[in-house]
Amino acid sequence: MTTDKAPFSLPPDGEVFTNDILERAEELINAGIWEGLDGVRVRTWMQNFETAEEQYFAACVLDALIYRPNSQTVAMMEQMLERVLPDLTRLDPPPRGVAVDWSEALRASPKEGDHRIRIVPVIRDNDPPTKSGPLMARIYRRRLRVNDHWMIWPWQLREAIEKGVKTVLFIDDFLGAGTQFVSFTQVFKIGELLENVYAVYAPLVAHSQGIKHIRDHLSALKVCAVEILESRYGLFAPDSMYFHDGKNSPSCAKRFYEDLIKRRLPDVEERYREGWGKLQLAYAFEHAVPNNCLPILWHQTVKWNALFER
Repeated sequence: MTTDKAPFSLPPDGEVFTNDILERAEELINAGIWEGLDGVRVRTWMQNFETAEEQYFAACVLDALIYRPNSQTVAMMEQMLERVLPDLTRLDPPPRGVAVDWSEALRASPKEGDHRIRIVPVIRDNDPPTKSGPLMARIYRRRLRVNDHWMIWPWQLREAIEKGVKTVLFIDDFLGAGTQFVSFTQVFKIGELLENVYAVYAPLVAHSQGIKHIRDHLSALKVCAVEILESRYGLFAPDSMYFHDGKNSPSCAKRFYEDLIKRRLPDVEERYREGWGKLQLAYAFEHAVPNNCLPILWHQTVKWNALFER
């Protein structure tokens, strides 16, 4: 019988489950569903976990993992452009005189006219050009034929609005707790510019906590996403979907994890130990893993092999 105070332990079929999850990971990789993820890297990551209980815990995390290879990321972008954004403007239309046909406007050449829409990639503190918003901009341009003439940097937004831009689309891959996006708008003083434009923040994936945070702080900004994660996606959340095996619970799994981090990854900053915002996620793109995920997935040291690169 599961109790919240019981220690995390190996269920009767724990070792079988661990082997099954590793075999399934291999099958997903070999079938190309987990394209970009190397089977050797998965096995090397599993070697971080020493005891049968640790390996079972790691298998549970791997079982919970949502992984989006580049092909799925592009498909999500297509869904954003062709369905999610049109649905948004249908349900929450722009002011009269502001026409928004996303596909036509963003793929048009300057010779075909300026629809007064601009794409702005979200840039986080210390992000290199290969991360998040700028990378999304390149993929939108290369794979979805979005014309980069309509893409501008955040510091160019004020001038663009002063020159008549009426619609602004902020692009990103992942919205977690929402604090970093709000900080982004503060750094570039974007909040004060949103009152007179139809402004949309469109990450491919968004956590409900982040959506609420942005709506609380930036009421003039509309938020939409292809995939929305609720609190139950947190591995140790009270309503977590995971660690219900008849022997353990999310709360005892959390205690086990906290002890593991203290012993094996003591150099992980406190604010990242449960992922940024304590979202406790297991979610990764082929190009990056959000910092809202458990650091056992992405932290790299001499003694700890990361499954994903940050």
